[in-house]
Amino acid sequence: MTQIKRLLSRGVFTIILCSVAACSNDDNENIEEIKDASYTLDEIEWKFDNDGIKVTEIEIPEEIYKNPSNSEMLVTVCSVENFMQTSQFYSDDPKYFQLLVQSPIIEVCIPSGEIPFDDFFHTSGGPEVPFLLEEYTYSPHSYSTNTSKLPPHSILKFNATVIKRNVTAIYRARFIGNDSGKQVEITGKWHGVYYDSLENIIKIEEIK
Repeated sequence: MTQIKRLLSRGVFTIILCSVAACSNDDNENIEEIKDASYTLDEIEWKFDNDGIKVTEIEIPEEIYKNPSNSEMLVTVCSVENFMQTSQFYSDDPKYFQLLVQSPIIEVCIPSGEIPFDDFFHTSGGPEVPFLLEEYTYSPHSYSTNTSKLPPHSILKFNATVIKRNVTAIYRARFIGNDSGKQVEITGKWHGVYYDSLENIIKIEEIK
C-alpha cells in the first residue's frame, strides 16, 4: 500500500511538473520571436469594441463676466478648456509589448469615435498620443474660442453644453525587425475619453 502511495505521489508530481513546463513555454513563445535589437512600428489598425462608443452630454455651469468700467472689454470663453482628455493602452501580453515598444517613445494616431466602423481600419489626422501602457492626459486637440466685446456697465453670461465620448477599441500593431525585416504583431485594447463643444450661448445684458 505504501509503495502504491509513493507511485501515485510521483505520478502527481510528474503531472504538475509537466503542466508548469507547458505554461512556461506558452509565456515565452512570443518573447522567443523577438530576436532583433530594435523594431520599427509598421502600422496599427483599430476595431471598435462592442458598445465601444458611448456619448453623454454635460451642461457647463453658467459663467458670468462683469464690466463695471466705462470702457469696452474683451471677453474670451471656451467650453472645453478646463477638460482633460485621456488615452490608455492595454496589452494582451505586456512583456511582449515592452520588448517591442522601446525608447524613443512612439506616438500613434488614435480613433476619435466620431465615425463608427464595423471592421479593422486605419486612422489619420487625429490626435497623436504615446503608445504606452499607462494613462496619458492631454488637452482637447481641437476646439474653438469665442471672443465678445462687452460694452461698459454690462454683464456677459455664458452657457454651454459639452459632448463627452468614451471610446473603446481593439488594436493590432505590426512591427518590423530592423535587422531581420521579420514582422511581429501585438494586440490589445485601448480606451480614450474626448470632449467636444456642442452648443454655446452668450447673452449680454446691462448691469442693473
